[in-house]
Amino acid sequence: CRLNLRTGKLTVLLDDPKGGVRDPQMHYDGQKILFSYRPGDTATYHLYEIDADGSRLRQLTDGPDNDIEPIYLPDGGILFCSSRCHRFVPCWRTQVAVLYRCDGDGKNIRMVSNNAEQENTPWMLPDGRVLYMRWEYVDRSQVHYHHLWSANPDGTGQMVLFGNMRPGSVYIDAKPIPGTR
Repeated sequence: CRLNLRTGKLTVLLDDPKGGVRDPQMHYDGQKILFSYRPGDTATYHLYEIDADGSRLRQLTDGPDNDIEPIYLPDGGILFCSSRCHRFVPCWRTQVAVLYRCDGDGKNIRMVSNNAEQENTPWMLPDGRVLYMRWEYVDRSQVHYHHLWSANPDGTGQMVLFGNMRPGSVYIDAKPIPGTR
């Protein structure tokens, strides 16, 4: 893989036209890229890392479950969404992914969230918390509550950040704007 720093586009050089690459994230030092990859003729995404110059591709996670939307944590770990919880959305058969973390080498995977519904697009906030979209509709409308939550990188301190009382909006892939609240 190669990331064009000008356009932000990740180019796959894995000679795998049936595979899929998603969620590229540049490391804080600009020397490596973390992403989700599903090889052709397979059903699941796993976390991979590659040096920014396109060398040293390495697979970090494996198994029968999807590992997607990874981010680097300031402590050297990785936070990501995974279907390892083996849950399904109650109103139809769609797999749920919640927050997990692992060491920088993919070892010591552990769940940091226990939501019954989907969580997506984690991102680091300047204060050290993680921002993410949480779908929650237990005792609520199934389509109206996709709002922003925050938590510490270890999963403690989970709380609504924005939108929980504003039905009808989806706040996915949110990122902080430097110099604003």
